Amino acid sequence: MSGEDSFNAHDLQTKVLKSDNKRFYLDVKENNRGRFLKITEVNTQARTKNKITFALSSVEEFRNFLNMFAEFYNNLGPTPANATRDGKLKSEFMKKDDKRYFLDLKENSRGRFLRVSQVVRYTRHHVAFPAILLVELRNAVNEVLEEFGGNDGDTAQAMLPQSRECIVDQK
Repeated sequence: MSGEDSFNAHDLQTKVLKSDNKRFYLDVKENNRGRFLKITEVNTQARTKNKITFALSSVEEFRNFLNMFAEFYNNLGPTPANATRDGKLKSEFMKKDDKRYFLDLKENSRGRFLRVSQVVRYTRHHVAFPAILLVELRNAVNEVLEEFGGNDGDTAQAMLPQSRECIVDQK
């Protein structure tokens, strides 16, 4: 396998969720580093595309947060009094290796939505799901976990110890 081919990902499964002028693709892919879930938000009117990725080993934690957000959303009435000025209704955080994920249920003039942001080093990517798709999203993620489990498929990576962060002054 050439160096160029080693970065190419092979599609294993694709699921599509649709909402008004947006389509969301949940692609399970595999490359030389293992299996991962890529979520792409495509706005058909603005012709924009946003993407985030999860190692399959972190998808179960993501699904658990989706369960919490779906339950919170179902029990939510009209705009709650404890909503913050920026429209944030509920927030959670998860971390996997060098990636950090922020899940924020927000509300604005167009409605309620779940923004999932991925931060790698100094780069932030995000997708925003309409809140009415939370249950469909959770079900699609459940199907991915049922079929592929939470294993990245990289046995060499499984033998390594968990990564750590170290901050050194002036370096």
